[in-house]
Amino acid sequence: MVVAEIEAFYSRSVAPTRRIALGELLLPESSRGEVASILLGGMMARSAQVLAPDDRGELRSLLTDMELGRRIPQPRLRHRFQADRIGLQSSTSRLVQDRGGYFHLDLDHERGTAAQQALTAVYALRSLGGQARQQTIKALRRAVDWQGGLGADLIASLQNLNGSITFGPAVDSGNSTTWATSVLGLDGEEHPFSGSLIRKAFRSQLLLAHPDHGGAKNGAAQRIRELDSARRILISAFAEWAKSANASEDVPEGSAPEGSTHTSGDRTPEGRVSGTSGGN
Repeated sequence: MVVAEIEAFYSRSVAPTRRIALGELLLPESSRGEVASILLGGMMARSAQVLAPDDRGELRSLLTDMELGRRIPQPRLRHRFQADRIGLQSSTSRLVQDRGGYFHLDLDHERGTAAQQALTAVYALRSLGGQARQQTIKALRRAVDWQGGLGADLIASLQNLNGSITFGPAVDSGNSTTWATSVLGLDGEEHPFSGSLIRKAFRSQLLLAHPDHGGAKNGAAQRIRELDSARRILISAFAEWAKSANASEDVPEGSAPEGSTHTSGDRTPEGRVSGTSGGN
């Protein structure tokens, strides 16, 4: 069951100007901001991880402006927020709750850059009021600094906003790197993998999975999400290793191609990331 949904409109990467507009929003305030906190916080957490430190600082300043009701000068993060949707592409992200009461983030991985998705999460605050807005602002501030995956740990943290920040599991820990290594077909290669090897394996597997290059259409989107998650996990693991070893090798920045997603975390059989059960 869809419990929260946000529609946004973005300029394409080839467009001469960078623009954002909001569409239909389903952000119930009856939950005291819980579902809005999880959905918008999930969008922010995924996006902020691949943004530069200066951009994350700009997001924090923008959240303060929103909280204090200040006028928001445009553009922010080099994007202009507007009401007109003409010529923009639609993007929809949802928060789903299953029959067991567990939340699942269903974030659009095909449209919108990291900056566009993060700004959408902030501008959507305008539809909220009172306690719901304050709780969601708190969630977005936490999400800007999130360092883990987008599964149960993130959702639990966004539900427990009065507790201390609890980062998700380290991306180079046991099962996650084993899973990522298998997904990218790097079993048997010497670890730690170089940035160039990770990118080469990702491109190779992406070509095999993409329907335009002979991949099966059924399940292609899930496979591409998995490949992107695996790439991010191994890139982050390599960056951490290189940092600790003071290596001079090519350390990738971890930024994703435009329109890709970060969906590491606990997975359901359908490929979505799973979270904790709801309840106020």
